[in-house]
Amino acid sequence: MEAPLEVFRSAIAAETGLRPEAVDLNTHSKISVSMLSRVFPFWTLFSKEPVSNFLPLFSETANTRCTIFRRRLAMAQQQMVCDGSLLLFSAIQLLHIHGQCSEKLITHKIGQSAPLSRRSIVQEAHGECSNRVEEFASEAGVADFWTKVYPDQRRLALSYINEAFARLGCPLDNISPGTAVPTPNGVLPKHKRLMNAIFDILADGGLVKRHGGNDQVIRTSKSIDRAPSKALYEKLVKDYPLHANTHRLLHTTGPQLAECLIGASDPIKLLFGTVTSRDLLQDFYTNAPMFVAASKHLTALFRRVISQAAKTGERIEILEVGAGFGGTTKFVLDMLVEVGVPFKYTFTDISPSFFSAARKRYAGLPIPADTIVYDVLNIENTPPESFRGRFHAVLSTNCIHATKDPTVSSTNARKLLRPGGFFSLIEFTTRLYWLDLVFGLLDGWWLFEDGREHCLADESFWKTSMKAGGFSDVVWAETLVGGKKPNPQVITGYIE
Repeated sequence: MEAPLEVFRSAIAAETGLRPEAVDLNTHSKISVSMLSRVFPFWTLFSKEPVSNFLPLFSETANTRCTIFRRRLAMAQQQMVCDGSLLLFSAIQLLHIHGQCSEKLITHKIGQSAPLSRRSIVQEAHGECSNRVEEFASEAGVADFWTKVYPDQRRLALSYINEAFARLGCPLDNISPGTAVPTPNGVLPKHKRLMNAIFDILADGGLVKRHGGNDQVIRTSKSIDRAPSKALYEKLVKDYPLHANTHRLLHTTGPQLAECLIGASDPIKLLFGTVTSRDLLQDFYTNAPMFVAASKHLTALFRRVISQAAKTGERIEILEVGAGFGGTTKFVLDMLVEVGVPFKYTFTDISPSFFSAARKRYAGLPIPADTIVYDVLNIENTPPESFRGRFHAVLSTNCIHATKDPTVSSTNARKLLRPGGFFSLIEFTTRLYWLDLVFGLLDGWWLFEDGREHCLADESFWKTSMKAGGFSDVVWAETLVGGKKPNPQVITGYIE
């Protein structure tokens, strides 16, 4: 086995393109601490020598933050010993150190000064932020969603469906096991896709089985839960106050499901017709714990990438697609103000109806008046010439799934970006059944014409669509929280 310092030199050489024998004690001043944080674990794994043998690679000419790094290494050596002499930093410690170190990067040969490519920055930021998804979930209060909240939420959704079938003259408890379950009489033809989703929910609940390519729906022997939906709803609100408004939104349409299916009630009026219902919608998009967790994740990614790009002094241009109620917008704007980077933020939606409220919401930010601009943009259409190739980053929350073809939408989003830019989405990638009982009643939930069976799709669908739209690669978090990947996900496509 090579001597440990030779292993370390080889690792640096692999990163920089130098010959191993050309790596000397001054090499570190020409590379970044973030790069060293990648190769240092290799050295520690092979090393049977104290970390003091590593410290000479950090000369006293290093900047102050590198000096801090040296001191921490020395302190860690005194406090942590593995197998007598092997020091092994945890990934968290490395990321903590890495996050506080400057990055004057050379990505290829030492001596040819070049900034870190945007692709590399996005890759690094994605990796760091993906390791923090449990932190974001805990801060937002959704770390236990799948184990505690979801089972009760699912039970309520099933109750609303069972009661709707009964009111439409098709009570499931009257259908014998092994018998076909029909679509209730009077359901409007436009709700065909919604009924397919409802049968999926019943199948997930074990009340039916689907056969023949889902064309046949057969009743099982499982008995119906007879607990009234009203009692289940009230208990859900009481037991999980952090999710109370989400369940109040579900309760806006759930008890009227039967009437909505046959056209006796208008879901648009139910959801938008009163101040209370509109406030619940806005609260869902801005304060629902799952969206908060995703917004924290996306904002951390943007902070990491933009902080690096801002070192050039260039003003950062960001565009948001389908900004709507502006839930994610507030997280990103607050971060930009905190970082102190010069920026311009273009807030867009398919309709200007959201702009007035947004202007009032962000009027108090300590930024020049022209920092935020508002413009109409339909991402399904080719963007105007003034937008093309202009933005460092584009983001969109819970919007692109509602377009007819996400490949077309991704293509148009890519046209907005500068070389090296990136596009981050927040999208549900695992179906939550209550969403179908609220938004599934609206025509816009089913506009897709790209072969999907449901408007919500998994990560592989987004990767295929975004790469077909011209993105070099597409990444998302694989880290599990409560046994599940984050939902909604932050999905990022970047271009080289």
